[in-house]
Order: sequence, then C-alpha cells, then structure tokens
Amino acid sequence: MFFALSLHAQNRLHSVRGTIVDGFTGEGLAAKIFLMTNDSTVIDTTTAEVVELPDGTGGTEGWYEFRGVTEKGHYIVRAVLDGYEDSYRRCELRSIREEHISVDKMYMHQLHELNEVTVTSTKIKMVMRGDTIVYNANAFNLAEGSMLDALVARLPGAKLTKDGKIYVNGKYVENLLVNGHDFFSGSPKVALENLPAYSVSKIKVFDKAGHVSEMMGQDMGDKAYTMDVRLKKEYSTGYMGNLEAGIGTQHRYTSRGLLMKFSDRERIGTYFNMNNLNDNQRAKLDGQWSPEDMPDGLLATKIAGLSYIRFLNGYNEWFESSVDWEHNSADIITKTNTQTYLPGGDVFRKAVSLQQSSRDNWSSRNRLILYKKGGFSSNFLNVSYMKRTGWGTEAQKDSVKNSILSQLMEDNSFQTKDFNFSFRSNNGLKVIADNIGWNVNLTYNRNKQYTLTSSDVQYPTAGLPHDLRVRYLNAPNQNLRLDAGADYTFGFHTRNVMLGYSYSYLFNKSDNLLYRLDRLGSGPYKLDDLLPSSALSIASALDNGNTFFYREHRNEHKVMLKYDARKSKLFGANLTLELPVRLLSSSLSYERAGNYGVSRRNLFFEPTLRIENPEAWNIQMGVKSEFPEMTLLVNYMDDSTPLYVREGNAGLRNIHKYYVEGGAFFHSTHQQAINIRAGYHQTDNAVAYSLVYDKANSLSRIRPVSVNGNWNVDGSIGFTRTLDKAQKFTVDNQLTAEYRHSVDMATFVGSLVSERSVVRNMILGDELRVDYQPVEGYSFSLHGAWKYYSISSKREDFADIHATDYNVGFNTTLTLPWEFRLTTDMTMFARCGYQQSELNTTDWIWNAQLSRAFFSGRLLTKLQAFDLFHQLNSVRYAVNEQGRVETWRNSIPRYLMLSLAWKFNINPKKKR
Repeated sequence: MFFALSLHAQNRLHSVRGTIVDGFTGEGLAAKIFLMTNDSTVIDTTTAEVVELPDGTGGTEGWYEFRGVTEKGHYIVRAVLDGYEDSYRRCELRSIREEHISVDKMYMHQLHELNEVTVTSTKIKMVMRGDTIVYNANAFNLAEGSMLDALVARLPGAKLTKDGKIYVNGKYVENLLVNGHDFFSGSPKVALENLPAYSVSKIKVFDKAGHVSEMMGQDMGDKAYTMDVRLKKEYSTGYMGNLEAGIGTQHRYTSRGLLMKFSDRERIGTYFNMNNLNDNQRAKLDGQWSPEDMPDGLLATKIAGLSYIRFLNGYNEWFESSVDWEHNSADIITKTNTQTYLPGGDVFRKAVSLQQSSRDNWSSRNRLILYKKGGFSSNFLNVSYMKRTGWGTEAQKDSVKNSILSQLMEDNSFQTKDFNFSFRSNNGLKVIADNIGWNVNLTYNRNKQYTLTSSDVQYPTAGLPHDLRVRYLNAPNQNLRLDAGADYTFGFHTRNVMLGYSYSYLFNKSDNLLYRLDRLGSGPYKLDDLLPSSALSIASALDNGNTFFYREHRNEHKVMLKYDARKSKLFGANLTLELPVRLLSSSLSYERAGNYGVSRRNLFFEPTLRIENPEAWNIQMGVKSEFPEMTLLVNYMDDSTPLYVREGNAGLRNIHKYYVEGGAFFHSTHQQAINIRAGYHQTDNAVAYSLVYDKANSLSRIRPVSVNGNWNVDGSIGFTRTLDKAQKFTVDNQLTAEYRHSVDMATFVGSLVSERSVVRNMILGDELRVDYQPVEGYSFSLHGAWKYYSISSKREDFADIHATDYNVGFNTTLTLPWEFRLTTDMTMFARCGYQQSELNTTDWIWNAQLSRAFFSGRLLTKLQAFDLFHQLNSVRYAVNEQGRVETWRNSIPRYLMLSLAWKFNINPKKKR
C-alpha cells in the first residue's frame, strides 16, 4: 500500500497558500501575487481574493493559492499593489508527500493614504457560498426585543427544538459560536436566550474544520457542523449591554441582563436571568409553539454567569474561563390515566401526584487553546456541583371494570448531591506531511442520594392485608473514567493512512442501602434525622433482600486503522474508511443476599465508511456493538417498590447496531435550497422489558430480555426558495416520513412469561411556512403542519390506530402610527382520528406583543399577552402496543406583562 501511495504521489502538483493584509489596518488586500523559484524566476501569478475573517469582527484578509509546484525546494512569494510597497515571503516544500505549503502572513505598507469606500448591501435573506449558508439577520422582521432564539427559528431551512437543539436542512448543528468563538464556554442556551437579535449581522452555517485539519491544512475528518453568529461591527468592539425587567398579572415577573466587552485582546461577559415564566418560556410570536411544548408545572428560575476570554496570540490561541450558578424551584401537579391492553379485560390506573423541589447548580468551565505553526494543544477543565431537595405525595388506583384492584397512598422526601470533575487534553504535531496525535481524558463523578418514602397499599377486591412500608434509601455512587490514546497519520498528498491505539478504563462503585423503618415502629420519621450519622441506630431495619453493593471494572483496548482519500477516483468524492478492532472486558462484583460475579470479554470489529462530496451529497454506514448494562446480567429479584417486582437476566446478549445514512443537497438561484436525507437503522439483541401483570394483587413483574427484529427507515425532503423576483415571498417546506418495525414483549394475564409482540409504526409529516415582507417594518406569515400516525399489529387483541395531528396559523409584524409596533401569532392545533374522544381536541393559541421604542431605540417598552384564549394546557397522550397514557400537569396561567428594556453600546475611540 505504501509503495503504491509513493508512486501515486510522484508528479503531483503541490499548492502554495497564504494570506495578505494591510500592515496598518490589518484588512485584506487584493494584491497581485507572484510565485518564484529561489533565483526569482516567475512560475505563476494570481490575484488575492479578499475574504471575511472567521472571528466575526467584520475584518478581512486577502487569500491566494498556487497549484504549480512539482519539486522539493525553496520558493519566493512576492505581493504587488498600487500604493503599497512590495512584500516578500520565503517558503519550502520539504517532501513530495506534502499537499501544500503554508506561507506566513504577508503585510503590505501604504505609500499614501487611500480614500474610504462605503459598500451597501441588499437585504437578501440567504446566500450560498460553496458549502456555507449565510443568513442576513437584517432581512428578518422580528418582534422588538427578540433574542437569538427567535431569529434562529425564522431562518429558512432551520428548526429550533424546545430543548434548544438546532437543525439546518435536517442536519444537527453541533456547535454554536459567536464571532468565531464559544459563547459562555459553549453554552448554546445562554446565547439563544440572552443574546439580543438586534446585535446580529449575519449567521453562517458550515462544516468547521477541527484543530487537526487547521494544522494540516486539509480535511482530516474532524469537521463539526457549526452555526457562527456574527455580530454587527458596532457590537463587536467596546461594550454592549441589554437590561430588561417586567411584571405581569398572575404574579408573573421577569428580569434579565447581558453585559459584554469585546476587544482584540479579550472578551468579558456576564449575564443574569430571573423569572417565573417556566424556564424563560415567553409568549411565542413565530408559530413555533404547541400544546406539547408546555413545560411541566410551575417553575421559577434564577441564573447568573461570568465568562472571560483572553486571546494569547491572535484568535488562534486563547484562554477561557466561566462560572455559572442556577437555582430552580418547581411545583408540579400530575394526573395520569393509564389503560393497559389485556385479554379478558383491560386494566385502568388513575394517579395524582404533587412534587415540590429545589435545585442549586454551580459550575466552572475552563479552556486553554495553544496553536503554533506545526502543532496545537486543546485543554479543558470542568467542575460542577449540584444539590437538589424536595418532597411529594401520590395517590394511585388500579381497577378492572367496576372492581378496584388496589389503592396506593405514598409520601416521599429526597436529597441529592452530585459532584463532577473532568479534564481533557487533545494534542497534535505536524511532521512534514504527517501528523502525530495524542490525547488524555479523566472524568470523575460522586453522587449521594437520600430518599424517605412512606406507602400504604390496600387490596379491596382480593381482601388482602394492608402493605405498610416506610423505606429509607441511602445510595452513594462513584465512577471514574480514564481515556488515553495516540495515533500517527502518514500523508501522501491527498491520501492519509492513520494507525492509532487507545485505552479506556471505567470504574463504577454503587452502594444501595435500603432500610425498612416500619420494622422499628410507625414513626413519624424525617429525612433530616436519618443522615449517615444515624446508620447504627437503624441498622437492624436493613432490608437485606433489597440492599445491594456492586463494583464494576471495565477495560477497553482499541486499535484503529483509518484511510482518507480526498477527491478519490470514486465519483471524485472524499472517502473515509475506518477499521477499528475493540477488545472490551468488564467484570462486576455484586452483593445482594449473596455474592455474584459477572464478567464478559469480547472482541468487536466496528467498521465505518463515509463517501461525500461536501457541496452535493454524502453516504455513510457502519456498525456499533456494546454490552448490555452489567447489573441486568445478575439473577436477582427486587421487590422494594410496592406493586412492582424487578428481575435480572444472565442470558442477555450483546447489542449490535447497524446504520446506513445518506443525503443530497442542491442550491440554485432565488435562494433555492433542496435537501434530501434518508437512513436505515437496525438493532439486534435490543433490551426489552417483559411485563406480566397479576390482576389479583396489581403486581407487575418486569424482566429484561433480548429481542430481534427492531429496525426503522426514515427520510426527509426540505425545500426553501423565494417566489418572486423582488424576493418578498419566501416558502419553506419540510416533508418527513418514518417507518418503525418494533418488537416488544406484550402483556398477557395469567401467563408465566410475556409473549413477543410486533407492531408497525408509520409516521408521515409536513411543515410549511410562507413569509411575505413587502416593505421594511411589515411582515406576514402563514404556517401549517400535519403529522399522520398509523400503528398496527397482527395481534388479535390490538386495535389499530390511524390518527392525525395538524395545525395552521397566521403571524404578522406591523408598524403602527406613533411608532408603535405590533407582533401577533394565532395558531389552531387539532387532533383527530383517535379512538378515545378525549384525545380528539382543538386548541386556539393566541399570543401578542405591542411595543414602542424611545431615545433612538435605546429604551423599549413592551406589553405582552400570553395565551389570550386560555386554551393552552399541558395534556399529553401516548399510545403504543401495550396501552395508552393520558397525562395532565399544571401549567403557567395566561398573563399580561409590561416590561422595559434598555440597550447600549460604547465603542472605543479611534486612534489617530
């Protein structure tokens, strides 16, 4: 192989790359560039292209590339531009295996002053530059006072989920950057909810090269799909601030602030956010709200953070440190109706619970990035501590027809403490055309849980005696993980061969001490009186059958052979083939009314293949194997929880997952973009939980089993473009389809074991949005979506389900007289086709905002209305092969809120 690569590398053209800037302003120059031999003989000429810097400050650099070098040796690069002194740089091709020569940055100095040039751009929403999407933030008409999340939700082809994940053209965005760097140590939620939309100039979405690729000057397979938010120039230097406070009906309140300092040497930022709007859930004004998105219960949040970045040598080296604090208090009321399908009569369960909790979390994230020519070091150190306390009560009733099988009353209180530490270091060194990489990773977690539960179970039909229990659980846990690895990449022009080795060690330690305090007396007991110091006094109440201890040691050795070829002979695409061999061994020492030892050792071969044209299409496939959770392999029986018995299964088999995924992308005029994606996933030996329900005493016996036959196929087609020459109309449509072949263990009364159940799930969906923006300050949107569910099975007792969820709505932003601005959204959400009439619902959701700015836009007043029709409720329905579940939770009431927001920015004075 290496001999063939050597022959292939001969007579190749090697490129010469570099950048050129003004020696005083640092801006890019379109200079004429000459490539010369060491004796000043001209080989080739070109003109540098002025491109934008990746740091987001609005700066530029001149970029050039030659492709005419065939021999090793020294070369000279000369830059010529009217009004500037000539500039020179020397470079060297040291090996024919090098694909290119990186030339040090060139600086040109003026002979005389140049007149300033003003460039005015049109408000086009989106343009494509190769494989990069660039959105113009100024082209979107948003409600005044909107944050970054509202802007991202309006981008053509983009989708922002309720948990903060971003997808663009169906592809998950791995990193969210602000001006080319992480915002508050890589916390997307902080940026989405606190960065004002008015400060954003443009948003770029692209595959960002990792540290290895940047060092080697070519794609080394460490790209990450990235969204880079670029701030306007006036907010990229100096100081920027945004403060807001509001008070509303139903005792609602909000207060937030963001203060940032930007310079070419450092970035300092701090933020705070206090509200009782359920984790900052404001009135949505873009049609992205649905009843299923309602947060659970009533939540009050207090968050604050401080971040500091120091640039050490330009923007490629920096030190970053951040600290964050978060306090949450929750009050959640839950009502659940469950129907379990059983031959001879279904079982119905009704439950009501109240849970109140408080959580405090402190975290510190630190990063040091060093990057020199020919080497880099990326280092992370993170520490966090969390404490959570709470109490709750629950009432539950199981029944068949008119007979009550069981009634449960339960009270609980708990306390949890969690500490995390992690250190990670990734390093690389360039040796001519080769790369040496090494990494180390250390993580540690310590968790302590204390729970006190009092329960009373009655059996009215069977006439069994009451089951009274007072349980105290003391469960300290620790785990330690160490990873280390090294690799060597041998480069041949556009081909790379990598050989690597990595080792991983995992240690898990868990103690689960369960005490039956009812054996000592009826109490009452308090959690604060039962902390570890009281262990001796309650030792006689230890529930030996349900108390357990285990220690797990896991070792993994992996050898990786990887082959990369850019612009290969296969369709001219990039090809990556990985051939890892992984030796995994795990041993578990488990003590529970006896000693158990479980161990496994297997050799896994997990190849992956990826073929792609970065600007047009890609396809990838692979296999991944894993052990089932080791504690499930112990043949134990746990009856610590009333009405449930859990068992282990030593016969569980290793899990194997296979996948094939692909996509295609098309771009053309009128801001048109089409993306097509499809995938197939299969899981062999998936872990399912068989359930046998005893109607005599409402006892559920649960046991893990290995099942085959689980697979799914999914696909999507996304389309976006402008509809008219003036580009005032924009359409965005996302069509999705999925088929799941699910295998589970169905519930059969009176049977000693569960039987195999096969269910077919088909889901079809579509989301459509049409935007019209006739002039500045006015915009109109129509949006709609539907999702069709078809669930069927050959089981005789299974009732097929064919149901549809759909919504349609209207959104507008209008500039009114006296400089008022109105933004409103009204959406109708409906469900139909469900067998139970209570599932077929229609909800009208109407949110609105009236705003006016004062003092040249620096002071903003807002009047927000949330859920004017009072139809938004937190009711969720789940239907599958085993039954249906209807869940209601208390939710934030409708409200009106009046708020004031103040923004400012202070730019540094220009040096003369």
